[in-house]
Amino acid sequence: MADSYIDPRETLIYGAFARDQFTAVCAGLVPALDGAVKFAAAEQAKADAAMKEVLDRQPAAAVADGDPVADARDSLVRFGKYVESIKGGPVPLAQFFDRDAPSVAARRRLTKLVALVKHVAAKIDEHRAHLRDHKPWLEEFRGLHDALASLDQSARESKLAGAMLRPELAAAREAWLAVYSANKALITGVLRHAGRPELLPLVFDDLAEQHRATGVSDEAPAPAPVDPQPAA
Repeated sequence: MADSYIDPRETLIYGAFARDQFTAVCAGLVPALDGAVKFAAAEQAKADAAMKEVLDRQPAAAVADGDPVADARDSLVRFGKYVESIKGGPVPLAQFFDRDAPSVAARRRLTKLVALVKHVAAKIDEHRAHLRDHKPWLEEFRGLHDALASLDQSARESKLAGAMLRPELAAAREAWLAVYSANKALITGVLRHAGRPELLPLVFDDLAEQHRATGVSDEAPAPAPVDPQPAA
């Protein structure tokens, strides 16, 4: 059987490796069975191609320049210190952060961070008469809001697309595993006919991974000893 830990993207790695090894390890061991080896390679190639087609349709992760979330958190903390440093405290910190300290508010998750940055920008504009450096701060927070809102929208769209494609991806993985497992059984037969069953992990790399794990083996466990029955 193919191992259940093989995730969808790993299928392409294991499939390509097996196809290469069908030729490198198995071809010619039993010339009469070379047709079976070629058949396995062809079926694996079709399964790999079908899997790649589904993977290529999966939504790409959102890509942003730099790290808008880290930038926003840094700006919020710096702005809080700026507000506190203004002589006479003409604008209470709570106008921008309600009851939270800036460092606490800055740790909000992305969606709430978008709203917070927008709120801070609006309050900067509202209290600009009391904030000598309001222009650069306002520009900074408006830019941060645009970047965060774009990142949040991309994340939402990616999550929605992923939810729609997830059943298709799971079905494709199951179909791939069926072919991979069938080929494993077929190649096991070829290697047994050649008297070389120990070569199987060289063909299917998931088996090699099992063999490298301490205490894990493909061999069936030895039967437990049976205590002799006492004489009647």
